[in-house]
Amino acid sequence: MENASNRASQGLAVLLFSTVVTQIIYLTLSNAGAEINRMVIWSAEALAFMGITIVALSQIVHHARLSLGWAAIAAGGLLNVIQVGIGLAMFGPLEEAGEAIAPVFKAVLAGAFFLYFAGKFLFGLAAIIIAADLLRGAGAVKVIGALTAIAGLAAMVLNLGGMAMGMALVYPAGASGTLTTLLLGVGIAMLARQQSRPHRP
Repeated sequence: MENASNRASQGLAVLLFSTVVTQIIYLTLSNAGAEINRMVIWSAEALAFMGITIVALSQIVHHARLSLGWAAIAAGGLLNVIQVGIGLAMFGPLEEAGEAIAPVFKAVLAGAFFLYFAGKFLFGLAAIIIAADLLRGAGAVKVIGALTAIAGLAAMVLNLGGMAMGMALVYPAGASGTLTTLLLGVGIAMLARQQSRPHRP
């Protein structure tokens, strides 16, 4: 059972990494002015976030000590599924409707980004909780724990600001959330590796 739980944690780390990769690809293509296939990228993200939600929920049972962290990851994953779904289902038709419906599009966009900021805020909270466990270790584990805690705190502050102020903070909030997601994945992978090591008698 413990081995299955550790494999699930490692899978969760991979899913978190995959969302970082898709965000980097999307931003890189967008900044380069390249044509972006939103359907492919956002559908991949939606699948990853659904997996994150399910796996994190399953981990609550196996790791009660970190249950708040797993719950935050699950809730953050679910919020991201919803915001990606809004983008896939609504952005295209509203953009095509033209100027007459522009205020509606802006309202839907703002709502989607509120969910985006809220999801990153929760990932920041989870990062701090996981980091607290990593800080009990030594060497590289402790260093990653410290970096994860700092990034998690920054993500919480900036994304809380994003929820309050809207698009004005989209880039710093998004960047802090992406970095936090990366470090959260690294931290979870480290915890899984530690737990999979045989215990000395």
